[in-house]
Amino acid sequence: MNRILPFEYRRVAERVTVRLSRHFHYSDFGVRDTGDMRHYGRRYICCGTPGTGFVEHESESHTYHDYVRRLLADQQPDYWRYLWDREPSYERELKQANALLRTLVSGRKRELVECYTNALTVGRLEEELQRLIKGVKRKMGRHHNKYYVSIISHYKRKAEQLARDMASVEFHVEDHYPPEVLVAYREMVDAFSKMVLRCRRIWHHNSTKRDNFVQVFFDLGIFDFIRYDGFLPVMRDSYGVDYYLLPDAVIVARGSLDFDLVPIRTMTMVCQETAIAEPTDLLSSRVGDAACMALIPELNLTFYFNHAHVVVDFVHKFNMLKALLPNTEND
Repeated sequence: MNRILPFEYRRVAERVTVRLSRHFHYSDFGVRDTGDMRHYGRRYICCGTPGTGFVEHESESHTYHDYVRRLLADQQPDYWRYLWDREPSYERELKQANALLRTLVSGRKRELVECYTNALTVGRLEEELQRLIKGVKRKMGRHHNKYYVSIISHYKRKAEQLARDMASVEFHVEDHYPPEVLVAYREMVDAFSKMVLRCRRIWHHNSTKRDNFVQVFFDLGIFDFIRYDGFLPVMRDSYGVDYYLLPDAVIVARGSLDFDLVPIRTMTMVCQETAIAEPTDLLSSRVGDAACMALIPELNLTFYFNHAHVVVDFVHKFNMLKALLPNTEND
């Protein structure tokens, strides 16, 4: 494809040719159903690849709002990002996903990548439809034109059908686990959500940094179009790795296709008050108000929080979920 021009002209109906943008169209297609934004709250933020991102949560943290603004700024059309192929791309992601799929024989990872590949195939069609709709609206302008409206309605009906197709190919968490595990998982997700809303400051212990502590952010999000009614808990470290919690495993995601599955049954998560865990003079002034710490040795993770009670409750719910899981690996 000629990447010099960030647009092309496309005939969308008889006697109607529109200017079609080649910039990636950001949306929450495949992430949540139409109208769910009112139920789940705020904006969905795409994190660079289709089907991976998070839902912005309410926070008084200025650094969190800066973090969200930086990600949203990256979504603005930019010619140089387009020219160097640095915008999200269904085509590129689908090509890489198919290549990875050929290397996976069986197991949960193959199942997730297979669902992701199918979702990308559907999402690619819908993304183009949205750019076509946008092109027709731009051509129509502010003047109501019944013919243009009918074209838009035609493409919207196609998008609605694709939404149903997407729902049929995605990996739905609720379809893969027994009821008692799903109940415990939902309780863990609720406890995680309360922890995220309550803890304005979360730090990751990073021994490579000068003061050893880096502020990070937890959210509820989605990875590779894995659907769950309340979104997946996502923790982040300061190395650029995201940790998505499934009912039986943690997805250690370095990228949309570069990830590992660590069974929860093999993990240990403990919480300690910082006053007991270590002398306060070992903590930098930046984390002087740290109330507790959570450790996950198997992932080499240590987080500090400025509140304790909600963290203790989350760790307790996590361990209750773990107790229900069979002692088998799922990767």
